[in-house]
Formats: sequence, C-alpha cells, structure tokens
Amino acid sequence: MKKFYSISFGCKVNSYETEAFAEKLEASDYIRSENEEDADIFVVNTCAVTKMAEKKDMEKLRSLANKYPDKKIYVMGCFAQHNPDKVASVSPNISVTGTSRRMELASAACEGNIVNLFEDKPRYFSKYEDIGISRFAKEVRAFVKIQDGCDNFCSYCLIPFVRGKSRSRDFNSVLCEIQSLALNGYKEIVITGIDTASYAYQGKTFSDLIEAILSIEPSSFRVRISSLEAKQIDDKLISLFKSNSRLVPHIHLPLQSGSEKINRLMNRKYDMKEYLSLCETLYKEIPNLAISTDIITGFPSETEEDFLDTVEVSKKVHYMRIHAFPYSPRPFTKAYYMKDQVDRGVAKKRVKYLQELSSKQEKEFYDSFLGKKLHVLVEEVEQVNNTYLCKGYTENYLYIVFRSEDNLLSKIREITICDKEILEDK
Repeated sequence: MKKFYSISFGCKVNSYETEAFAEKLEASDYIRSENEEDADIFVVNTCAVTKMAEKKDMEKLRSLANKYPDKKIYVMGCFAQHNPDKVASVSPNISVTGTSRRMELASAACEGNIVNLFEDKPRYFSKYEDIGISRFAKEVRAFVKIQDGCDNFCSYCLIPFVRGKSRSRDFNSVLCEIQSLALNGYKEIVITGIDTASYAYQGKTFSDLIEAILSIEPSSFRVRISSLEAKQIDDKLISLFKSNSRLVPHIHLPLQSGSEKINRLMNRKYDMKEYLSLCETLYKEIPNLAISTDIITGFPSETEEDFLDTVEVSKKVHYMRIHAFPYSPRPFTKAYYMKDQVDRGVAKKRVKYLQELSSKQEKEFYDSFLGKKLHVLVEEVEQVNNTYLCKGYTENYLYIVFRSEDNLLSKIREITICDKEILEDK
C-alpha cells in the first residue's frame, strides 16, 4: 500500500481540513506514514497569518522538494491561496489549491495526478465546502469545523482576503459528525472555525448550536470552544457555560491591544469598558473560569503608553495565558500602509514582557486551585517502572501530570491540585 505524510501549519481549522484530506486518501487505500522517508506523497496545509508563518511554509516545501525530487506534493491552505505561483514554483511535482476545492485536490492525490485547482477571488466563495471527518489524529480530542471565512476585516489581518466571507456549515451535519466522534470514543470536542461564533445557519445561532451539541447522546464528551470575540458572547451562551459543566470553563478571548487608540486603528469592534465589563460578568457567572487571549505588540503607532494600557488590561483580566506576538505587516491590509511602523526590536521586547507576565499569572491561577478537585482528560501516558505518568488538561486548560497505577489514556480523572510537579491519582 502507498503511504502519505501530512504536515499542517497554523490553526485548528487547518488541522481539521488536513484530517479530512487524510481520510479521503485512506479511503483510497493509502495509509498514513509516521515519517517523511517512507512516504510516497506529501500533503502540506499552509498558513499565512504572519510573515514568519509563510517562511515556515516555504522552508518545508523546499526541503521536501530537495530531499524527494520525484515525489508529488499536494499543497492547500491560506498561503497557497495568497501566493499560489510562489508555491507552484518550488517543484514541477507540486499540485496547488487554496482555501477551496480541497476534496478535489484529495481526489487528484488518490489518482496520482498533478493539478492546479487554485481559484482566485475568495471573496466570492459563497458556499461552505462540505468536508468532514469520522476520527482525528489523536484519539482523545477532536476538532470539529463549523464555519469558514470572516467579515470582520481587522486592519492587520490577511485572513478575510484568503478565506472569503463568513459562511456556516449545515446544522445537522455538525451534530451528526460530533455524535459519530462521541460514539468512536472521543472525550473532548473542540468547536472551531475562522470566526467561530459568527456561525449562523437557517435562523440558528452559535449559542443554539452549542445547546444542541450538549444534547447529543452519548453525553460522554466535553465541549471546548476554540475562540470567541467579545461581541459574540450572548446571555444564552453564558447561561450554557453556567448550567452545563460539560461546556468547559475556558474562554479564549482575543484582546490584541488594551489601548483604545490602537484598538480603533485595528478595527476591533468593542471598547475597553465593554471588554472589561464582559470579563467581569464571565468570572462572576462561570465557576472556575480561565480566560486566555491573543495580543499583538508593535502595531503601527503603538507607543510605550499604549503598550502599558495593554499591560494594565492584562493584569485586570488576569489572563491565565497570553499568546503574544509581534505585529507582522500583511499585504492588502489597511495596517500594511499605515505610517509610524514600530521597530521590530521594540515589538519583540514587549512580547517578552507579556510572556513573563503570562507565566506569572498562569502560576497564580494554578495556585488558586490548590487543594481543589479538577478533571483531567488524559491525552498522553508514559510508563515508568510499574506506574504510569498521565498527562493532560483540566477543564479550564491547566496542564497536569499525575502518577497512576493504571493506564488512563483517554479517561477523564478527578485530581486534587497540589503544589507538586507530579500529582498523585488518589
């Protein structure tokens, strides 16, 4: 049997799309290879969120083409949509699509054909591409894509230009896929999309979808939402978090900047008063809640005072985790043409400060649960002598390692949190 090796850069949506592509290959008698050397073909799903992401895309493509000049490479994703000619120039054995026609590319791969399926003008993509999965690479947690595209056009972001308008997946299709994954033993379903909570299908809202997901039988899985924008969190969703412990108390709520001036320049859709008020409500209503965030440093015209505003908001919200990264100029975006570009060294210095703050606040968040019980989904197990080191995440996304006499892979275990690197299964 022929083998394929897949590489997925970037977000959870890319991971899902790569998995759907892989299932198509497996249905055609390909098997997955655990290493490059044994593969007959390669599948690469690219990312374009930053210039560094694009660099990684190209480095991998060139590496594959140089090491395996006679092997075919099937490329899709945001960078392939943004710059298909650059991707195709790497090797005559490369087939390209962008952020559409992925299953057509998979069919070409099954048949061993070299094709160019690239479609320009993603803003005209009007229909959700019907792709699906029945399993996921790790047989514990599965991502489920419910939506594609984005209408927000934040001034720094290329993604609406390469993913097109927001469009949503069939309501029942989402429910059927999740039920199938639950029946196959998956213990956590991560709901994801490009602008996840903009989901809207035939009068059904995102909150309606989450409510329906929580009604699926078997009810042996917990539900995690990948990311939410402040304006998308309604009273119904808060009520679902509050009333159903299977909807885990972890909300990734991108801030990007705590400066009102920078926030406006970024074309974000809220002010700091609204954002902080929402966070206060969330903490009040949802037990054991963890809030994490994304922050961009060095956005054009960001002063030290603007950055200190971001630090102040970060401390007020007390994020349990901050994903900070320096601003990356993206062609076609409004920010690309803005004056007062900030020195990259300054931006990186600010990232480092936020990373240190993140570590401090995550430790404080962990310490707030000392002596309390949380539920760990075991995703990895390492046997050490006659015991097992079980590794996984709590419902509020604390990473936990604990020792057990049993192999608890894919099990959810209640653990008492204590001030040790390795906890005990008691």
